[in-house]
Amino acid sequence: MLFQTLLRMKSPQLETADLLKALRSLMRPARAEKGFILCRLCLDADDANTISYEERWQTRADLEAQLRSDRYTRLLTLMESAAEVPSLEFNCISETRGLDYIEAVRGRRDQSAGLNHAALS
Repeated sequence: MLFQTLLRMKSPQLETADLLKALRSLMRPARAEKGFILCRLCLDADDANTISYEERWQTRADLEAQLRSDRYTRLLTLMESAAEVPSLEFNCISETRGLDYIEAVRGRRDQSAGLNHAALS
């Protein structure tokens, strides 16, 4: 199981570049922490002032250590600068699948469609 933090926030106009810089400065030390998997920082394709920030951690204890850290206090301070109330989610992910999942689901659908077609003949 892995643990994900997902933050979505809207920056005040003309402050997006500064907010991105500040978030990047939080990403660097996270990479050196125990249990770190990844950090991502993205801008919304439809609204360049909407920022998504994601972190993934190996264990609940790793995530909780981050929540108590000074680095996380800085993240919470940045959230207070948002133009609107930010969205912050914590997800426990027990399974991640790739294209094999699509193949499995579509294969089942194609097989059942074939059975239904054969039953009608």
